[in-house]
Order: sequence, then C-alpha cells, then structure tokens
Amino acid sequence: MTTFFLVRHGETVWNKEQRLQGWLDSPLSEQGIQHAKKLGQQLKDIQFAAAYSSSSGRAKETLQFLLADRALPCYFEDDLREIFLGKWQGKTIEDILVTNRFDYELYTDYPAQFIATHTESFGAVTERAMYTLKNIAEKYPHENILIVSHGVTIKCIINVILERGINQLWSAPIIEGTSVTIVERLNQQWVIKDIGSTKHLR
Repeated sequence: MTTFFLVRHGETVWNKEQRLQGWLDSPLSEQGIQHAKKLGQQLKDIQFAAAYSSSSGRAKETLQFLLADRALPCYFEDDLREIFLGKWQGKTIEDILVTNRFDYELYTDYPAQFIATHTESFGAVTERAMYTLKNIAEKYPHENILIVSHGVTIKCIINVILERGINQLWSAPIIEGTSVTIVERLNQQWVIKDIGSTKHLR
C-alpha cells in the first residue's frame, strides 16, 4: 500500500490579497511559513520514502520548511501544479467580479456548468494529477510519500476518488493552507483516510 500525504502549500502573499495565482506565483506569507514549520514538526516521525512537489515556487518553498533538515529524494512535477486560470491569474477576485462576474460565479458556485475557455478544465487537472499519483504509487508500492500541491488540484483528486460529480467539487471541508489529506493506493484501488486536516494548527 502506498500512503500519500497531500499537503496544500502554505498561505502566500497573493492569498492574503485575494489575488488568483494558478500557474503564476507569490512567496509564502509569514503565517504560511509558520504553519509549514508546525506541520513539519507534526510529520517529523513519519518515514517518507520520497517527497514530490508541484513545480510552483510556493509549493517548493513549503516543502523546504516541511523537510527542514531531513534528507529525502525530492522531485518537482508540473502535473501537480494548480489549475491554470488564464486571464484571471494575477488579478484580485474583486477585479474579476467587475469584468467577468458571470463566469467566475459559475467557477466558484456551479462548477459543473463552468466551461473552460481561457482556463484549464477541472477534468484536465484531475487527469494529470491522478496520472502522476498512479505513477508514484507504482514506483513506491509500500511506502509513505509526501506531496505538496494546491487547493483545486487536491479537491479534484478527492472528488474523483470519492466518485463525485463536478457539481460537488467544492464540498466541505475547505482545503486550507498546509492542510493534510491522506490517500491510500492498494491493488489499483484508491481510499481517502482524511481530508484537509489542520491538527498541527490547534
């Protein structure tokens, strides 16, 4: 059995500004750094065979704080990146609501009706993320693997494993910064053991 610890990156400067990142990037905020360090403490006794991170800077930075002085093989994967958000990237939600309210509200409130024109589709995110996890599981069939990824990407992984429709993509709980979702892979089957845990912040 492969056990994946899926961590969302820590809070960033753009998260605080309510500015969408997608494939663009901003550094971790002070809170994001502190939360990543706390999670690193919580995970320090778990034996990981390897760590995989999205190739985005905020995910790599989070991984750095999670590992601290631990020596692990680390790999950076484009396919673990956040959803590509096209012309919304780098803009605040307030600005997007002025220019593109209808599409953005479909994206946030009615994901099954959202049609990706300038953005990546939820289906494409799901496909690339699950393909990557499957390949990692085949490489490490009996190990714990640390993964640092992004909110929408982790939501897509959860949704497909639970065999839910896209209309349920945003179902609770919220995937907060440095939250941990635990997924197991055994004999071609996927099982979710925990979603969005933030025990390290209590």
